[in-house]
Amino acid sequence: MNVLAANKYYFVKGGAERYFFELQRILEEHGHSVIPFAMAGDRNEATPWSSYFVSHEPFEDGAPVLARLGAAGRVLYSWEARRRIESLVDKARPDVAHLHNIAHQLSPSIIHGLKSRGVPVVQTLHDYNLVCPNYQMFVDGQTCERCGSLRYYEAIVHRCMRGSLGASALVALEAYAHRILGTYLRNVDLFIAPSRSLRERMVAHGVPGDRIVHMPYSIALDEYRPVYEPGAYGVYFGRLSVGKGLKTLMSALELVPGLPFKVVGSGPMREELERSVADRGDVEFTGYMTGEALHRIVGNALFAVVPSECYENSPLAVYESFALGTPVVGSTIGGIPELVTDGETGLHFETGSRTALADAMRELASDRQRALEMGRAARRRVETEYGPARHYELITSVYERVIQ
Repeated sequence: MNVLAANKYYFVKGGAERYFFELQRILEEHGHSVIPFAMAGDRNEATPWSSYFVSHEPFEDGAPVLARLGAAGRVLYSWEARRRIESLVDKARPDVAHLHNIAHQLSPSIIHGLKSRGVPVVQTLHDYNLVCPNYQMFVDGQTCERCGSLRYYEAIVHRCMRGSLGASALVALEAYAHRILGTYLRNVDLFIAPSRSLRERMVAHGVPGDRIVHMPYSIALDEYRPVYEPGAYGVYFGRLSVGKGLKTLMSALELVPGLPFKVVGSGPMREELERSVADRGDVEFTGYMTGEALHRIVGNALFAVVPSECYENSPLAVYESFALGTPVVGSTIGGIPELVTDGETGLHFETGSRTALADAMRELASDRQRALEMGRAARRRVETEYGPARHYELITSVYERVIQ
């Protein structure tokens, strides 16, 4: 089978790209060909198909005005991207196209290019872009569903895209244009939702239920070696940004004196978070880490905390913790409670509650044996439900469904 895989970035920028490359590896190991389509860039992985990639566009605020105007036009519709993907299809003759994050840098124009060539299309929804102009359903520190029922102008009123009136107007216009044109709903044969929570919100905001299936992510188990000899500390790893519940976490740590804690990651909130626990010598900010260094810290932790206060889809931090044999203390929002079974592979706590989070951390810190048992159960869960073999069965069943 030839699978055309489209994503705006062809390097590991975040969780969506980690899954993108993991899926490519799974398919290729089973003898399928994967033809990538992305935006050109110096950080890209090597591929013989890079000559078909679309040109890089500057979207940052510091870019020249004319460049940003051109980029704005491409957000709405990129004729370059459409022409290039049509040329790629003519050359590679894919059996199916699998889209991931394509908005802005590639634009939904590529969907029209694929359908013009008769290629079946599936798309994994890594965020809420299909129904929310800022993709997150989170603004001003709170979850938000105001744009439901085609009220995308709310994104302009509340400046939902980076606090910018211009950027917010652009994404609202993009949402209206492609909803009216039916770019996604008429042309994508099947959507994949990594969490039931995301699927439910898609359906509630107009995506037909029979066109969206639930399929969790997968993780390369052979790259994660559980330790089962946890230390005495807790860990958070991920981006240090609004919506991740980090203020609640820092506040909860005040209620658990003596618990060592490591915060792994970078982001705009780092300095503020460090100041909030400056009087504690046992909260360590390590900065961004990856690979074996990250695995050592997470694998040796007593537990990991996923305290998000936004509608998380299916956070890979949970998959990675489980693969390393580390239980998760997770908030009860979005797809987190679907992955973490309370009392079995970790503990739940009420979203945004510092006392509930503190109680959960204290519970595991005081019972190392229970934490160890949860870690073993977590590893078993990821092996049986989220491993590559199971994922291959699920994804090929989706492809076969749209190809027929």
